[in-house]
Amino acid sequence: MRPFRLFVLVCAFVLLAAPGGRPAAAEGYPARPVKILVPFAPGGGTDLISRALADIIATDWKAAVVIENRPGGGTTIASMAALGAAPDGYTMLAASNSFLVSPMIMPTAPYQWDRDFTGVSLFAVSPHILVVNPSVPARTLPEFIAWTRTQNGKASFASFGSGSSNHLGFEVLKRKLGIEITHVPYKGSAPAMNDLVAGHVNATLGDLQNVSEQLKGGTLRAIAVANETRLPSMPDVPTLNELGITGFTSKSWFGASARKDTPPDIVKKWSDAFTSALKMPVVQQRLGGLGLELVGSTPAQMQVFLAEEDAKAAAAVKLSGAKIE
Repeated sequence: MRPFRLFVLVCAFVLLAAPGGRPAAAEGYPARPVKILVPFAPGGGTDLISRALADIIATDWKAAVVIENRPGGGTTIASMAALGAAPDGYTMLAASNSFLVSPMIMPTAPYQWDRDFTGVSLFAVSPHILVVNPSVPARTLPEFIAWTRTQNGKASFASFGSGSSNHLGFEVLKRKLGIEITHVPYKGSAPAMNDLVAGHVNATLGDLQNVSEQLKGGTLRAIAVANETRLPSMPDVPTLNELGITGFTSKSWFGASARKDTPPDIVKKWSDAFTSALKMPVVQQRLGGLGLELVGSTPAQMQVFLAEEDAKAAAAVKLSGAKIE
């Protein structure tokens, strides 16, 4: 082979091997429908947020963005489905608190979030409110504590699912209050709220977006807010901190993760799309009006957030003794 021809081939090889020499994976992406796995039943907070963002992204990308609900298993059914998909960016996972908590409280962890997944974006956070069915004869926290103690363990609280944010939050809260109250898990906030309003369960730590209409309609009653400060939409409801449960907060967070080894440029494309959608007035009106604090973050920021939340969750699990048999 002539020296000049050999030189050209070597240069071509180096250019292709270099990071800038290859076509970006995000070029031409998506070439087929993409889906977002939601680990809860339709109608809950995670589902509502994911659908709102998916609608905007589908229009922007001129592509089908499909929401696929995979409830159950403390959200691990959806997580494992995402882990089983190819790391090509065509399957995103809508993640919330239980994405981190469920593996901690299961006999055998089905996945390790920081080994198997990568953060994409943080969508929003939402404070919890301690609410009861009106059949519960309590309007204040002391009255709620006194009532539960007359029930001999028969009082119950609903959660969005084992390992969910309000499950873990209530497990910690009941220990701080010194009460016995039975956990009843559901496959999402919508079925949990339906049974709470129907009186099949007595209480929950509910996201503001899930309880605001019921509070206005009188089908639920607010006892206290599990937030650092009172909420502008219900200024007369005290925080648990004000009522002597110092340092206790409970919130839901919502975001997205992808399987590890998904091309970074595709992860960034999703992150940019989510962040852009969250800034749109139509989305801010649709979601911000529900009491959500909209965020939007880079993949690196989401990864840091997940690590911080993982440490908090581990401490809460240890304190609460929560577990899934």
